[in-house]
Amino acid sequence: MDDVEIREKLLKCFSAVFPELNPVDIQSANIENTSGWDSIAHVTLLTLVSEEFGVEVDFEKFESAISFSAFLILIAETASPGCS
Repeated sequence: MDDVEIREKLLKCFSAVFPELNPVDIQSANIENTSGWDSIAHVTLLTLVSEEFGVEVDFEKFESAISFSAFLILIAETASPGCS
């Protein structure tokens, strides 16, 4: 999976949790500047990301995923051991 595909899939996940955000705003979204990003939204986002990418995310690492960019990094770290 290339970077563009990862970004598009992650945008889809964020859009499902934060439908009021446009794609540009999603890419700069973080827990501090996004209305409605509470613990429930956080868990929902983790669930969607796990399902969309077919990965299991370590909950300790997940606590640090508090932005779109952090999720990109988390996905890259989680997916990379399985990549050839």
